[in-house]
Amino acid sequence: MRTFVEPNRLPAWRLALVWSVLSALAAVAVVPYVLRLLPETPSMPVPVITAVFVVQAGVQAFLLAWAGTAAGRQLAVGSPWLEARLRGERPPLPRSLHRMVLYGLGAGLVTAAIDLAFMPSMPPPLAGALPQPSPWDGLWASFYGGIAEEVMTRLGVATVLAWVLKRWLGRGAALAVGIAGSALLFGALHLPAAALVWPLTPLVVARTLVLNAIPGALFGAAYVRHGLEHAIVMHFAADLVLHVALPALMA
Repeated sequence: MRTFVEPNRLPAWRLALVWSVLSALAAVAVVPYVLRLLPETPSMPVPVITAVFVVQAGVQAFLLAWAGTAAGRQLAVGSPWLEARLRGERPPLPRSLHRMVLYGLGAGLVTAAIDLAFMPSMPPPLAGALPQPSPWDGLWASFYGGIAEEVMTRLGVATVLAWVLKRWLGRGAALAVGIAGSALLFGALHLPAAALVWPLTPLVVARTLVLNAIPGALFGAAYVRHGLEHAIVMHFAADLVLHVALPALMA
């Protein structure tokens, strides 16, 4: 296990600021995808919806990344490649990122297969038909999943939860619980989007939690083992399967 202890640490808020800006930009990118999920035309103008969403995502990402970076330094987890870059170093991209792409594509295929098992029992969509975001919309949405969701759930929630539990459980068990808890939260955060498409029956809730918690746990394992950058790449690759490749094949 690599430890991310460096002699010239940057203030945690500086890394948080970078992740916040990247998350806010990713929030801009996901808006067209979200609008495709809405069953009717929104009452507020799209620029207002975008501005509110971007500010909310940026603030949440900053606070969670700040807390997660500070807590992660006591757990030997974090975003080591970005921190080295911000210190003025020029670390090469880790070769293990190639594996994350493959693992992410595999996770996306497994998630799609599980989804197929759920679909015959799903209730009728609220709008009479499932929304069909374009592969282009899905491509831009993948940046939000890969960056913003990983910053908030893995670097933020999972790390802070593990830090709280470390005193009683020890580092390894605390990180495992933190990753599991963040994976379930990751699934729960997708329930509002699911509620735009279907009534929130127990089956819809179970499908949403399973389809997001399972890959969320895999992304968490990549985060703990290699760093946040690896989880981001893995998540992005999985979303390319789910939101780009599959819609393109079904078009």
